[in-house]
Amino acid sequence: MTDVDLNLMRTFVLLYETRSVTRTAEAMFVTQPSVSHALRRLRRQVNDELFVRSPDGLTPTEVADRMYPSLSQALEVVTETFSGATDFDPASSARTFRICATDLGEISLLPSVLAQLERQAPRCSVEVTPLDFADAARNLRQGRSDAVICTPRIDAPDLQRDALFRENYVGLRAREHPRIGEHPTLGEYLAERHIVVHAAAGHIDADQELNRLGHRRDVAVRVPHFAVLPELLAQTGFLSVVPSRVAGLFTRSSAVRTFALPLDLPVVEVSLYTYQRALPAPGIEWLRELIVRTLRDQPPSND
Repeated sequence: MTDVDLNLMRTFVLLYETRSVTRTAEAMFVTQPSVSHALRRLRRQVNDELFVRSPDGLTPTEVADRMYPSLSQALEVVTETFSGATDFDPASSARTFRICATDLGEISLLPSVLAQLERQAPRCSVEVTPLDFADAARNLRQGRSDAVICTPRIDAPDLQRDALFRENYVGLRAREHPRIGEHPTLGEYLAERHIVVHAAAGHIDADQELNRLGHRRDVAVRVPHFAVLPELLAQTGFLSVVPSRVAGLFTRSSAVRTFALPLDLPVVEVSLYTYQRALPAPGIEWLRELIVRTLRDQPPSND
């Protein structure tokens, strides 16, 4: 491709993001046949279908998946250059940042980040999306997330990892649990029933260690989020596992207490991940530095 057509680039990016010819046409204020014609030109130029129809709309091919991150970033830079916004000014910017985290991150980490954003970038907005660890790296590459905060390590050469803090896991039980004290044995622990949070959140260390030892928890309830645990545990005899940093918040707000897990679990590290773009992204770099400064200095909540 010796000549670059910015309209074709924008059509491709919007098709990728919307998965729809209709929504792309609406976003570009053109007709659907115009978008279809542009797609045919794109297919000829790259010698690939790029998108195939499916029950969920247009599904990108592998070639489209590879093209999207670079073209999306290039389009952003062109737009910023012509708008005179090659530098990021937090005081005047009205952009929306997309942060991906678990509900634990929303409860214990997001408040301090938002407080800094409100002071330093008062016109900016934040869209928080729930973490699905399996999709985290792809969402960063494809621009669906600007930053991901999570415990499981993502090993990818095109992602920047900033370690934020270290923590360990503790057990959580009703404050007046009739059988579980502060230091239960493994047998006592396994004799109880448990509430487990979905593996998509990435906190699976306890079950991995139990599997290694040849044991499994007796799961009474599976829930998608950590935030519901305190009240569920306070009113039942079930047990659960939570990261230590958020444990203090739970024990102060509900009738629950922590206990030492009878398992040898490693200390884990919570990290921030951003995509290492081929072209400068001053806004994302500013956000990265703000999150690192804020969360590295934030003391944990103690039980």
